[in-house]
Amino acid sequence: MIDVIIPTHVKDIETLELCIEGVKRSVIGLNKIYVVSKDKLTDNAEWIPESAFPFSLTEVADIIGETWRTTWYYQQVLKFYVHEACEELLDNYMTVDSDTIFLRPIDFINKEDDTVYMNYNISENYQAYFEHMFKLVPGLNKFDEKSGVTHSMVFSRDVLDDLKKTVELNHGQPLWYAFLDITNHHYHTLRDQSHAAGGRASEFEIYFNYIRRFFPDKVKIRKLSSILAYKGNLYHVENGVHSRTNSSPSYNVFDVPDSSEFTNLEESFRFVMRKAKDEGYDSVTFQKHTRQDFQHYKSDSITYLKETLNDQDK
Repeated sequence: MIDVIIPTHVKDIETLELCIEGVKRSVIGLNKIYVVSKDKLTDNAEWIPESAFPFSLTEVADIIGETWRTTWYYQQVLKFYVHEACEELLDNYMTVDSDTIFLRPIDFINKEDDTVYMNYNISENYQAYFEHMFKLVPGLNKFDEKSGVTHSMVFSRDVLDDLKKTVELNHGQPLWYAFLDITNHHYHTLRDQSHAAGGRASEFEIYFNYIRRFFPDKVKIRKLSSILAYKGNLYHVENGVHSRTNSSPSYNVFDVPDSSEFTNLEESFRFVMRKAKDEGYDSVTFQKHTRQDFQHYKSDSITYLKETLNDQDK
């Protein structure tokens, strides 16, 4: 059995119900679905409030400042601490980004030996992630050419406990704090050192490489067929760039109608989901910034951050 965790916030409400629907339809051996969010956003899953975690968004902003990336880092460290926020959680849980929809039945636990299956990506090789990873866990390098950035990942309690102990021994700080603090360091792999310029940490890369190096008997690497960033036409969204899959960084996966032929956003989502399933894909991700002007996306992120920080300060 496996629990599924969906970290989200109100900005992702457009895809949340589709994500929950996909998990229920596709995850073999599903126990419970939990949504992690500031406020309760759905009646179709259990709710874990962000207030149940051992740190807050205010504390995250105090460490790294207030930029459009702040909530992005926040949801990364939340994923490491779900067991501490929900005592009844199973030892193995999978986190799924709320803009990712599974399309067909998939096993994430090997019933024969209880190892976990991990998807991988061969189109991601962002060097700042690995520089951060090495700073966080000295000596931990990228295991091979595979990347763990696939918008979902199975976490195991004992591996997480070991990772937390390792980080605390090396830094004298809990994992969440060290993870964030290290993003303030100078990065040789980055030209622009500002937080707003680009990401410099990946929870998925850290855990993916940590479990493969230190707990190889607990994991099996298994490549699914994933559309990691769908960039085709949607309702009121016309993109002229190709989608990204876990096999190719830029690929015109299939033709879709002009966006004006859809009557609402969900209709266009469901069209793409059917098309992707028919063509053999296991999942599709509709990232917010691929269907919204990027400056508008960053502005929305800052607005959400400031509103949330104001609420927490009251």
